[in-house]
Amino acid sequence: MKRVAIVQPNLAQYRLPVFLELSRYCRVDLLFSQASPELGFGTVSHPETPDLRFFEVTTLRPFGDKIGMIQLGLTRYLLRERPDVVLIFANPRYVTFWTTLLVARLCGIRVFAHGHGLYKWSRINLFYRLMVRLMLRLVTSYIAYAPFVRESFLAHGFSAEKVSVAPNSLLVPSVVRPEEKLGTERGVLFLGRLRQDSNLDLLMRIVARLRQEDGIPLTVDVVGSGEFAAQLRKEWAHSWIHWHGETYDPGKIREISLNCFVGCYPGNAGLSVVHLMALSLPVVTHDDVSRQGPEPSFIQNGVSGILYDHDLPEDSLYRVLKSLAQQPARVAQMQRAAFERYRELVNPSLAVHLWGIIGGERAA
Repeated sequence: MKRVAIVQPNLAQYRLPVFLELSRYCRVDLLFSQASPELGFGTVSHPETPDLRFFEVTTLRPFGDKIGMIQLGLTRYLLRERPDVVLIFANPRYVTFWTTLLVARLCGIRVFAHGHGLYKWSRINLFYRLMVRLMLRLVTSYIAYAPFVRESFLAHGFSAEKVSVAPNSLLVPSVVRPEEKLGTERGVLFLGRLRQDSNLDLLMRIVARLRQEDGIPLTVDVVGSGEFAAQLRKEWAHSWIHWHGETYDPGKIREISLNCFVGCYPGNAGLSVVHLMALSLPVVTHDDVSRQGPEPSFIQNGVSGILYDHDLPEDSLYRVLKSLAQQPARVAQMQRAAFERYRELVNPSLAVHLWGIIGGERAA
C-alpha cells in the first residue's frame, strides 16, 4: 500500500474527514503545525490509526506571517520515511514549500501541490512568472481547487498539462433536503470563521435595516468563532441575532439551519459555500472573484445563490435579501438547486478525486 505524506500549514477540523477517507486507499502521514485557537479552525483530536499517522511540526516565522515561513522537520521526515507521494499546500511564501519540492524531486518522490492557482491576479510580473514555471517543472501535478483555477494558468499563458482539478468540497454528514424546508423560515445563516474579511458587520446592518425600514422580521444565526468573535458579540447584542459559537457538530448545525431560508457570507467566502448548499440554503456572497476563495465559483448566480455587487455592498445586499425574503417560491427553487449542486460536488468526494490523481488513476 502506498504511503502518502500530506503537508498542511495547520490541521483544520473540517479537513480531517477528507484525510480519514483518503486513508482507506493508502497510508497517510499528516504533517502540520498547530494553529492559534483564536483563528477558529477548531481543536482537532488525533484519531491515529495504522493507516493515518500525525506528525506535528513547528513553524518558524523569522520574517513574520507574510513570507519566509519554515516548517521544521519536513526534509528530515522525507529522508527518513521516503513516502511514495507528497501532497503539499501550494503556498510559495513558505521556504519549506520549495525545499520539499526539491528534496522530493532529488529522492524520486512524486510530489503534488494543491492550491488556488493564479485566479486572483489579472497580471503577474516576471519574477512570479518564473516562479510558477519552476514550480510546474518540479511538481508531478498541480491540483487546482476548482475548474476556473486551472483556467487561470491558461489565462496567464502557462500550459495546463500538469494541472489537475479536484473540486474543493466536504462531505456533510447531516444534510437538509429541500423538501424539509417549510417556506416560512426567516433566518439568515452565517457559517464560518469570524475574521476581519468575513464582513459580518455588513450583514448585521442590512438585516437591522430590513427589520426597521421594511418590517421584515429576519433573524441571523451565526455559527463560528475567531479573532473577532468577542468584539462582534459586544457590538451586536440583539435578541434577533443568535450566537452559536464554534461548533463542528453536523447535527447541531443542521438543527440551527432549519430556521433559515438562505445562507449569507457577506465577506470573502470559501468552503462555507459548500456546507451551506448541503443545508439546502442558497448562498449570498459578493461578486469580486479576486477577493474570494475558489469555492464561490461553484455558485450559479441567480440559480443556486446570488452574487451581490461588491462595489455597492450596502444597497446591493439590501436589495438581494429583501427580494429573497419577499419571494418564497423563488427561494424554494434556489434551495433545490443549491442542494443539487452540493450533491454534484461530493460525487465523487474530494478524497476520491485526490486519490484518482495522486494514486495514478483519475476519479470518474
